[in-house]
Amino acid sequence: MLFDPNQTEFSSEYQRIIWQFGTHIVPPEVSLADVEDEETREGCMQIFNCTMEILTDMYHHPDEYTERPRWYTGDYLAWLTTSSKPMKKHSEEYLRYMRKIPQFGFEYDENLGAWSNERYPLFFEYFPRLVALAKERKQNLGGYLDRRDFRLFAKRITLTLDDLLRSLSNTERAFALELHEYALEKGMKEEKGTYSFRYVYKKLYSLELHNHPFGVLVPYRLDNGKHIPGQLERFIAVAESQPDADELVKYIQGGIRVCNACNGIKKANERCQLWVEIRGARRLSSACHPTISKYRRGSKNLAYTDEDIQMLKRMIDVRITQVDKFIADLQ
Repeated sequence: MLFDPNQTEFSSEYQRIIWQFGTHIVPPEVSLADVEDEETREGCMQIFNCTMEILTDMYHHPDEYTERPRWYTGDYLAWLTTSSKPMKKHSEEYLRYMRKIPQFGFEYDENLGAWSNERYPLFFEYFPRLVALAKERKQNLGGYLDRRDFRLFAKRITLTLDDLLRSLSNTERAFALELHEYALEKGMKEEKGTYSFRYVYKKLYSLELHNHPFGVLVPYRLDNGKHIPGQLERFIAVAESQPDADELVKYIQGGIRVCNACNGIKKANERCQLWVEIRGARRLSSACHPTISKYRRGSKNLAYTDEDIQMLKRMIDVRITQVDKFIADLQ
């Protein structure tokens, strides 16, 4: 099975990126379950089959591609089907892709000055419609075009826990379920997104579960929209008061999310970082993403263990107490 979520070995990092993208494609039996019109269903199936043909070629011939998969399966196809001019920085790669794309059934008619596809004859009608719907219906954090989620053509989109779990490995799925159930037991309410679920405790985000890739984040922010002075200190103070304080503080030292200048985009003087000290350990904490997580560490070793999950459950306990104390102090 290609794009098996349990796969662990790849020929290159780029092949792994292609694989991860492929694992997020929603199966037609799910995305078309509530789409009734037969022609629409057929048009969607042609988009799905063409997409999988492209991704399969990318996976087996990664050296022939340079950009992220979403460009070859999304923007480049959108420009082609609407005869739009590509972005300047993508113009050379787009032209190279146009020379390759006939292997997926696309043909250019010199006389008409237009593209067509006999293998997927409905593609040029339904792909632009899918792109337009994805722009119109951005609820649940978007992501529907990349995932080929044809629920866009249905009257309403109802995401379920399966949408979070589907692209995860068996181990990750078990971890996500454990944390999901723990959060609900603690009185949190879930907010569903295509690539993450957020859990709210007393109107404050208190847990995030991600699937692109799998990641667990426990926020310590005391206002969903801005920094509150002393919020980390309050979080650490709760951890220090616990019987297992040493273990908790050590995990916070290693797991606090640090500022990475928005993935290197911003200059040093433009960062939103805050220097903090945690039992003598200085950390350049992220002010825009104040969370505790294994995911932030910058290492490729992001595989979660059972020990991580148990410690993150304790982080949830600390978070709940932090929020309760903060609200009590305001009253």
